[in-house]
This record gives sequence, C-alpha cells and structure tokens, in this order.
Amino acid sequence: MSDRPSEAALFDRANLDARITFVSASFLLAYGFAALLDRVGAPERFVGAAPPWFTIVALAALGFLLHSMRVSVYYAAGRAVPAAYSGFANAAIVIAMVTPFATRLAGRSWTLGVVGGVFLGLATAAFYLGPLLRKTGAFSISGLLAARFPSAAPRFGVIAAVALSSGLLAIAGGLIAVDALVDLTGAGRTFAAFAIAAATLVIAGPGGLAGAIWTAAAAGGVALFGLGLPLFALGARGELPVNILGGGPGWREAAELLFAWRIVPAPMNLLIEIGATIAVALGVATLAPTLAPAVTTNDLAAARRSGFAAFGWSIFFALMVGGAVAASAIEFAGATAGQPPERLPPPVYAASKRGLVEICGATVRNPSEAQRACVAQGLAPGAPLNAADVRPMEGVYLLGALPGASGLGAAAAGLLASGLIALGLALAATGLQTCATAVGHDALYRLRGEIDLTSRRLAITRLVLIVVSALGYVVGATHIVSPSVLVSLALSISAACVAPAVAMAFWPRAGDREALVALIGGVIGLVAALAAAAAARRVEIYALAALAGATLGLAMGVVSGLSTEPEKPGAREFIRRVLRGDGQVMAPDKGA
Repeated sequence: MSDRPSEAALFDRANLDARITFVSASFLLAYGFAALLDRVGAPERFVGAAPPWFTIVALAALGFLLHSMRVSVYYAAGRAVPAAYSGFANAAIVIAMVTPFATRLAGRSWTLGVVGGVFLGLATAAFYLGPLLRKTGAFSISGLLAARFPSAAPRFGVIAAVALSSGLLAIAGGLIAVDALVDLTGAGRTFAAFAIAAATLVIAGPGGLAGAIWTAAAAGGVALFGLGLPLFALGARGELPVNILGGGPGWREAAELLFAWRIVPAPMNLLIEIGATIAVALGVATLAPTLAPAVTTNDLAAARRSGFAAFGWSIFFALMVGGAVAASAIEFAGATAGQPPERLPPPVYAASKRGLVEICGATVRNPSEAQRACVAQGLAPGAPLNAADVRPMEGVYLLGALPGASGLGAAAAGLLASGLIALGLALAATGLQTCATAVGHDALYRLRGEIDLTSRRLAITRLVLIVVSALGYVVGATHIVSPSVLVSLALSISAACVAPAVAMAFWPRAGDREALVALIGGVIGLVAALAAAAAARRVEIYALAALAGATLGLAMGVVSGLSTEPEKPGAREFIRRVLRGDGQVMAPDKGA
C-alpha cells in the first residue's frame, strides 16, 4: 500500500520535476562557464579549481534547502523519492565505496574479489533486503532488527554495529572528497577537510535522509558528467585506447601497467578470493547506506524498481570508472615512457612533489632531483625511462589525471575532480545520516516508551551528526588512515556483526539470546582474526576476518537456538508477517 494519496503524489512529482530541471540547469550553466573560461585563456589553476568548489557549495545548498522537522521526512524522505532517482542515488553511493579500489575495475576480473563481492551484495540489497525493509515501514535495518529483538542487549549491539559501520563510511566518504580536492586541485588539506566536513554536515543536518538522498542523486549526475566528458571527448577524436564495454588489447595493456606500478595487488589463491567475495557481499548487503534509498520510496513495488535502477546504474558507473582508469594509465605511460627523467611533463613533477608520483623510486620536486634519483638507481644520465620507472602512487590520482594526460584542458580536469568530490560527499552524507538515525532514533527514542518528543529526537540525531563530522574533519586534516582501510573496516563490521543478526531474524527458533550470542561471536571472530593477521593488511584480509567472524557468530547463534525451546510464537509471527504477510511489524511512530 502506498503511504501517500495519489493527488498529493502527482502534485509533489510536478513540483519535483521543476526543481530537478532548475538544479540541472544551474550545474550545466556553471560547468559551461568554466569551459568558456578555459577557452578564453583564464589561468589553468583557477579554471581547474572553480568547478570543484562550486560543486561543494551547490550540493551543500541543495541539502540545506531540503530542511525539515517532520520525522517522516527527516528519517525517510517522506517516502516520496521516485524509484528512478532513489536507484540512481544508490548507485552513486555504491560506486563511491568502490572508488578507493578503482584500479581493480581496470586491472582485475570482476567475477571474484572485491568488485564481484560488491555487486553480489548490491544485488542482494537492491532486489531483496531493500524492498523487504520498505515493506515493513522501518526507517533503517537497525530499526527492523531492534523490533525483532527488543531486549536491550541485542538491540544496542545491533545498533552499535550499524552506527559504527555507517560512521566509518561517512568518514571514508569525506576523506575521498578531501583527497580529490587536495590532489587534483592543489587545495590546502586543513581548509579542504573543514570545507568537506562542513558541507557534509549542512547536507545531512537540516534535511536528514531527504537531503542525503537527493544530494546523492545530484552527485551521481555530476559524476556522470565529469567522468563521461573525457571519455566522450577521447572517443569522438578516435583516441580512446580502450573499449568501455571491456575486452581488447587496451585493457590488457592497462592491467599490465597497473600491476607494474603496484597499485593493483596480485590475486590471491582461489579459495581466498572466493571467501573475500562472500564476505564483501555480506557486508554490502547489510550496510545501512546501501539499504537507505529503498526506505525513501513510495511502496514495495517502487522499492523493487529502485533496486533494478541501482544495479543497472552501478554497472554503468563501474564501466566508466574502469575505462577512465585504464585510459589514464595508458595515456600516462605514453607521456612518460621513453623520456629522460629531466624532460617529463611538468604536471608529473608537480604530482611527485605532492607525493602522488614516484620517479625512479623517489618523490622529487624538479627535473634535476629526478635525474639524480634515476642515476642513483643505476640509469645513465639522459637515458630514457621505462613505464615502470614513473609510478603513480594512488588510483584516485590516476583517475583524475586522465584529462591532463590526454590534453583535454583544465576545465575537463576540474569537472572530473568535481565528480569524485561529489561521490565522496554523497557517501559521507548518507553514512552520516544513517549513523545518526541508528543512535538518535533507533536507540534513544525507543528507550522512552515510544513517546519521545520529535524535537528531542532530532536534537540527539543532530548532535551525533556534529560529533561524527568533527571526527571526519580530524581524519581528513591529518590523513592518519586511508579511505580503503575505512571502507574495509565498515564492510567487515557489517559482515561479521550485522549479517548474522539478519540471518537470526529470519530463523523461527532465534530469540533475543541467540541474536546476542551471534553478535558476540561475530565480534570475537573478527577481532581475533584481525589480531592474528599480518600488519600489512589489504581489503582481502579484512574480508577474511569478517568471514571468520560471521561464521563463528552464526554457528554460536545456531547452537544456542537448538538448545532452547523450539516454539517461539512471537518470532514465527514476525517472520510470517514480514515474508508473507502485510509486513507491518513496526510500532506506529507518534512523531511521524
């Protein structure tokens, strides 16, 4: 059943279409003006930096203008986001999570490993768990699990796991945006971190989930334009070195370069890759930010359509990101290989000065330092370099370097940087909002017998937003951890702790004790596996640790359930209503 009268929905849709047209026109005019400035000879630094800063301000303004004090709007976007936009926003959120592993889209198979796990988990969330969550009327996955296991201990355990994984994703998204702003425009890190943290807070604070989802949809449009323009321009000139749909010698050449530069790790053995695929899929499927867009749709059918849109757009975005990375790798190698170290393109020295490129195993500031570094490696003075001698250090830099390496101009570089920053903001805002919802609504609101004032609930939620944003600023300014580590941790917590609880929720013999035991087992398995792992960790290590935690947690929960009374009428009725009934298992929200 739809939650909204048809006449009101039609009126809102007409109003929505007008607003979307206005926002789209504003972005296009701003980016067109940047391209015009590039044509008339404006300073390249200004032209390259103007689009990213405009994007930050515009997305923050969009989120702020969607402010609301209504619970249904703040926590569920009024259930009024059309399926096409909800799915598009979800695709932007998912591809933002993949951005720290962007080189794997060009240098590794999509069947197994991180990429395969992401798409398998997205399919589970988009086609099954998301629509199921919308059917129940819950605001979040933690809210649904809290209704299934109402005792304090399992409820707070689930909420803590959801809040922690969402908070880590929020900080990771902010760090992705800060790194893109610093690495691709030369902005100062401290000011960039403050600007991104403030923009994220302005997006999620006043508007809640409505602000986060609509901002994610707008960010997806910016990324689509920013990534698509260089690829389209190179294709129109007949200079695109890869087929975007995959296959061909260009992809093989790009993969060899990425392996030579050591920014794509070598595959592990088959069993490890399969285990990592399963663990990443479990993590993505139960992440609150990947399920949140389904909550905003009008009904169950719309949630299903949103899932199909999310999966299709995610595949398309992944093809664009992988194609851009592959094309950039080939163009970068073509510009540097065969050149002596003192005659490399000036942007390469500038990037090396910022620690983004190594020349003969060292970061240098000028051609003379590059020459000395290569001589120290045994190369004769003036000898041409191989492609492996000039090594990009980060995949995000390589992705953003495509316009510069291809000679497309500063405006195209600024637009691509805008796309990466917008994706980071989308992930940051959605992670921030889902984290605050878990703490401010699912935990504290239920403590007061479901009669808590709306104003107090929103105040607590916004306090959580401020705290997490402040942590995001500190991480962005200090860069004490990488986005890939934060995303890996978020996925591992979700897989090890939330996934077993979801499995217990649909087992009739599981009660509050079984949920708590599964959570404890997941935490013990995850922590023990990470402690036993080597110091040099990669996402596969986090994934295997999560799989160990999920397996231990699920096993402990099953053993506990088999040792208790088999009949739990309340659990059986909950499962029946969710899977085969009307799905109305949530208590009415008096503030909605």
